[in-house]
Formats: sequence, C-alpha cells, structure tokens
Amino acid sequence: MNVSQTFAATHTAPVEGLDFWQAPDVTKRPDGRLAPAVEVQVLERAPSGWARVLRASGGWPVWVDGRRLDELTRRGATTGAELLARITTALETYQRLLDDFGAHRIDFDAFRRQAFRAGLIMRDDSALLLDLPSGTWYRYDGVQLYAQGRAFQPPKTESSSSGPSEG
Repeated sequence: MNVSQTFAATHTAPVEGLDFWQAPDVTKRPDGRLAPAVEVQVLERAPSGWARVLRASGGWPVWVDGRRLDELTRRGATTGAELLARITTALETYQRLLDDFGAHRIDFDAFRRQAFRAGLIMRDDSALLLDLPSGTWYRYDGVQLYAQGRAFQPPKTESSSSGPSEG
C-alpha cells in the first residue's frame, strides 16, 4: 500500500490506548502505544486477530490487536475525538459533583443520581460506564461487560478494599 494515499479513519483505539508493533509478533516488546481513542485506518486483518493500521498522524503502518479496535463505520458513529471529549466532560462533572458533595451543596441521593448520569456515555451500539470505586471505565455492548482501562487511581481508604484487578 502507498502510505501517501488519503487517510480514511475506520476505527479508534480503545479509551486506554493500545500497544503497537512494527511486525505482528507478541513475543517482542511493543514498539509504541496508540493514544486513547485515536482514529486509525485498518489496512489489513490477519486471521489471528492482528490488524495492520495507519495512524491519522501519518508514519508507517503498525500492527495492533485488531479485536480491541472500535469500528467507526456504524451509522451515527462518534469519532475518537468526540468520545474523548465526552469522557473528559464526564470526569470534570464527577469532580464538580465530588466538590459539591464535600461542601454539602448536594446530598448523597442527588450526588448518586447525577454521578450515574455523568458516568453513563451512550455510544453507537454500546455504553461506557465509569465505576467510581475502582476508577475503571467499562464498555457494555448489550451482552457482555468489558474493562476498558483506568480513568484515575482511586484514593486508598482504610475501610475500602481494592476493586477488581485489571489483570
């Protein structure tokens, strides 16, 4: 493929980013990492799950775990930049709600209702949910829940135990 041809995004990296390799060999260390929700163009797919992608920023194509890419071709699909903006807004809303709750401007029930709305992001045919105790984003596709990565490191408290492992 001629890498100088016009870029046409087909997918985005997951919200936690995605490792890439110059050749599809998981036994070697990754050569880098795609930024969270960055748009890519899938150039080739291997039966093993690898996908050869081109980044919008240019450069040479790289190989990633193609099973982890989010497709953009669905009707009404949001772009990676739009999704990242929505996630950033959700985190800012959470911070404001925590500040309001800590200052006793809202009660616990109001905090809980508003936090749920802020942490639920509908996207195409799935939803993103932020689990506050673990600081982890999850994607729900109507069938299964997938851990997408940490939004923040939750504060350690004496009475709380750690959330599910990211393993």
